[in-house]
Amino acid sequence: MMILNAIRTVTRAAFLVLLVLVPEAGRAADEKIAVLVSANDQPFKDAVAGFNDFLTRQGRTAAYEVIRLDGDAAKTDQAVQRIKSSGARLVFTVGSLATDAAVKGISDVPIVACLVLRTDLLKRSANATGVGLEFPAVLQIEWLRRMLPHVRSVGVIYNAAENQAKVDEAVAAAKRAGLRLEAEPVRSPQDVPAALNNLAKRVDVLWGMPDSIMSSPLIAKNVLLFSLRNSIPFVGPSAAWVKAGALYSLDWDYADLGAQCGEMADRILQGAQPASIPAATPRTVQYAINLYTAKQMRLTMSQLILGGARQTY
Repeated sequence: MMILNAIRTVTRAAFLVLLVLVPEAGRAADEKIAVLVSANDQPFKDAVAGFNDFLTRQGRTAAYEVIRLDGDAAKTDQAVQRIKSSGARLVFTVGSLATDAAVKGISDVPIVACLVLRTDLLKRSANATGVGLEFPAVLQIEWLRRMLPHVRSVGVIYNAAENQAKVDEAVAAAKRAGLRLEAEPVRSPQDVPAALNNLAKRVDVLWGMPDSIMSSPLIAKNVLLFSLRNSIPFVGPSAAWVKAGALYSLDWDYADLGAQCGEMADRILQGAQPASIPAATPRTVQYAINLYTAKQMRLTMSQLILGGARQTY
């Protein structure tokens, strides 16, 4: 009886998987799409749902083979081999782990990538395109003026090896907006305290640019303490920083990122080459605000801004 029950359970589970992978039962799928997902967190689920919803609205009845890495790099080689032997017409990757593995291991199937911080790897790959998470510097400056119209000088600490081009772009954007950008390059986490001290008397706000140095938890703590002690608002790279004490950050609509990738996938399935579709930045901007930090720094933000926040702390 136990064996019979186990067989029934496995059969039921297999049937449920088929329902997930083939959206319309009984209807032949137009094409097969492999979906390689880095992790099982909600943003990844939202991106996959947005991708699927867009293609469904276009009338595509794709059969999806979803492969989850669960954040485990040891699973990538097997996942790539599985995709290569699956006959998929397109690969949709969600997250950096999945994207890096697919782009490095698959060269003859189009790849559309989502939830990756940078698109440099995609730009170097003839069979890949996608949507990165980085908001352009021009957009960051525009929102900074909108959030803090009194600001005249902006400080940024950055790893020159990773972000020099973006800082150069930001300097020009700030100048056009009537702002002065004070940039302090650092080579290691040990350089950050001195860079903060250099900026303390020269800037009205500190802008956090994501890179390998600034993403360190210890550096995050130092930056946020500096911000509060000096009453210099810190614009965080993500909502997680806002929750920890940054004043605000731009944020993402993950379902729309998936839909944006779905548009790219639809063009490729119609015959376009991935190389002809430039890697893009998010088209939808959301944001999070820390009301406690605003109160501590005696900052007044308009009701329009507060009411439009995706999340407040």
